[in-house]
Amino acid sequence: MKLAQLLLAQAIRLVDGVSRMASMADPAAPDGSDAAEDDDECEGVAYMFDAAAATERRSLALDHGAVYYYCLADDDASNTHHISGHSAWPAALTLARRVAARWTPVNSVLELGCGCGIVGLTCASLGCPRVAFSDRDGGALDLARRGVAANGFGGCTFDRRAWGLPSEERFELVVGSDLIYDPGVVAPLITTAAASLAPGGRFVLAQSFALGDASSRALDEACGAHKLALEVVESAGEARVWEMTAR
Repeated sequence: MKLAQLLLAQAIRLVDGVSRMASMADPAAPDGSDAAEDDDECEGVAYMFDAAAATERRSLALDHGAVYYYCLADDDASNTHHISGHSAWPAALTLARRVAARWTPVNSVLELGCGCGIVGLTCASLGCPRVAFSDRDGGALDLARRGVAANGFGGCTFDRRAWGLPSEERFELVVGSDLIYDPGVVAPLITTAAASLAPGGRFVLAQSFALGDASSRALDEACGAHKLALEVVESAGEARVWEMTAR
């Protein structure tokens, strides 16, 4: 609870910047190193994506084996570590463990706002042959690429898709963690998630801090608009987890 309160307090700084970022509608950039292209893409939230900060390789121990990932090396809660998109956020770790413990084989996974890519890497480690990592920040995608290389995974792609746009790709499983900081990002997020789901697919979202009333209402309304059944499937521990499926 203490960590959740800290995250929520720091997330207040993100409201204006994240709302502006969610309203962008640029097409996805091609694969390759993206960190140098972020000045315009992440205007207003640049402090969340410090590409110059030191990173380190870590491992997440799961029943089927370890998954390696890269994230910020600094664990000092007094600086920007706990508001950085390059950090290993509690919700990502919770969701990765949940996915691994309840794994049902799928052929395609999309991780929205992937950050370090922990959940997508976990899906790849479980044998998913097609995992797409998506984030507006090129530095985050570079971290995900390094994680893919460290684990020796194939079948992975990387893109900078904007939320709220139509999607031509369909995935059996869409995942995301700590994506909602402001009510304004909910509608475009759910629009993209719903548009990316294959028939019978699921969107699983984890948050390590509580949603405010406005964000909760926005989530209910967006799921209703896209005919998604919304269910809280986990509420104990460091994160709450929702599952959304087509009605």
